[in-house]
Amino acid sequence: MITVIVCGALGKMGRTVVEEIALDRELSLVAAIASPGNAGLGTMLGGVEVTADLARAIGACDVVVDFTNPKAALEHIRESAAALKAVVVGTTGFAPDELALARKAAERIPLIISPNMSAGVNLMFKIAGDVARALPDFDAEIVEIHHNKKKDSPSGTAARLADVIGGARPGAHLVHGRSGLVGERKSGEIGMHSLRGGDVVGEHTVIFAGEGERFELTHRAHSRRTFARGTLRAIRFIQGKKPGLYTMADVLGL
Repeated sequence: MITVIVCGALGKMGRTVVEEIALDRELSLVAAIASPGNAGLGTMLGGVEVTADLARAIGACDVVVDFTNPKAALEHIRESAAALKAVVVGTTGFAPDELALARKAAERIPLIISPNMSAGVNLMFKIAGDVARALPDFDAEIVEIHHNKKKDSPSGTAARLADVIGGARPGAHLVHGRSGLVGERKSGEIGMHSLRGGDVVGEHTVIFAGEGERFELTHRAHSRRTFARGTLRAIRFIQGKKPGLYTMADVLGL
């Protein structure tokens, strides 16, 4: 039995992960963590009381899962590193300096940070890189749409897609949307377009447009359970691993 703590347990993703853990015979929820002042503190979730004290609960777990915000996630990673506990982070919106701090923690503990826990999306990352290399003259554009409550833009998944394409095309640069008389599309651009509306769970399309043809990759998430199930795969993978920074590509053998 792998014992798990979920941080951000009262959020949409956190709740879904808790529900999936409850259905899994190999995993056990030992604590649910929410931010100080959250109205749900003291309530029961997944058979445990929701608290704001990770430090008190962390000794009882094997793996800490985080779906919060960058600032809170970094604190949870720090506390987990001090307690030598493995961590799976699905939080998005990290700045480069914040990621650098997380990587430092991975010198002490096994750590997964992924902008998307979906198996399909992580396969999309690989394919996007392959296509970007195979079709270097095709213009690359990324379009993503999420629900109207999403706070970061572009999504962590879209940002990762841009990184993958940029890594396959040295010198490429990102352009966020276009407005006004911008002139012809410049060579090496990676277009990024973020849409927000309704209750869309998440949809990402990468368009590779060439002369006389267009190649498109699209992933549509129909339920947050897609990400939660990927998170459970990550929990199983990270348990017992050596310290280091891992990705969902490692989890999926990609």
